[in-house]
Amino acid sequence: MDEKWAELEPTIEEYNKVHNDLKANQKKRSELEAKMKPLNDQMKAAVDKVGVMANRSYRAGPASGLNSILQTSSPTALTDQLIYLDRLAEGERQDIEAVTAARSEMDKQKAALDKVVSEQEKRDKELADKKTQVEKELDELEKLQEEAYGSVANVPSSGSTSPSDGNCSSSGASGVAATVVATACAQLGKPYVFGAAGPGSFDCSGLVAFSYAAAGISLPHSTVSQWNMGTSIPADQAQKGDVVFFNSSLSHDGIYLGNGMMVHAPQPGMSVEVLRIDVMPVVGFRRYG
Repeated sequence: MDEKWAELEPTIEEYNKVHNDLKANQKKRSELEAKMKPLNDQMKAAVDKVGVMANRSYRAGPASGLNSILQTSSPTALTDQLIYLDRLAEGERQDIEAVTAARSEMDKQKAALDKVVSEQEKRDKELADKKTQVEKELDELEKLQEEAYGSVANVPSSGSTSPSDGNCSSSGASGVAATVVATACAQLGKPYVFGAAGPGSFDCSGLVAFSYAAAGISLPHSTVSQWNMGTSIPADQAQKGDVVFFNSSLSHDGIYLGNGMMVHAPQPGMSVEVLRIDVMPVVGFRRYG
């Protein structure tokens, strides 16, 4: 059963990462759509302005302006009118360039938007497929647990301590670390739920993200993404509130409590608990804030 979970947990964290990437793409798409509106308005205004000038020129005819100039008797007036016509032509050129620039910018934005939408659609399908498969495997795992222990509530956790154990305390920590540990310890006994990030249930990276959010630090709901943030800390310098990561696939993490202990969300059928970190292969520690 433990082997089955070790195989399944990386898939769960991959799901979390895909889900986060999907939300990021959706946000980017919304931002691009918001930019498109003023760009469309700008383009319409430029087109309308050029259209008005073109319409005036069409109604008056090119000969009309030329006759007015030729009939001017004063050299000064003639010069003034020529300058006016030159400025008018320059204005029309600028309007056309403005339209072209607006169109070019809109096309760039549209191309970027299309790319994001395409990526989002691809990830959406991957997400749906992974979710279906993970849920199926989770159901199978819980059935195995029930067969072995009679009820998932009776599943033991090797190396864990009771939810009331004094090991889960923010004593000795300060600032961000104190808030993170206190928040994580307050979740003891809450059930593990795949993809959950509180407040009533958690998976491993969800508990980490939830605890750090209480300290004003935003972390993604993914062990791999969390590993790629913050500062790497040597094991002999790890302190309360640091995040400890496990397995070469970075499939699990928890909040370090010091003295070789952590608080974490373990697996389906179990609850947030305090556990020794030496029951799994530690790959490193990270510190945030």
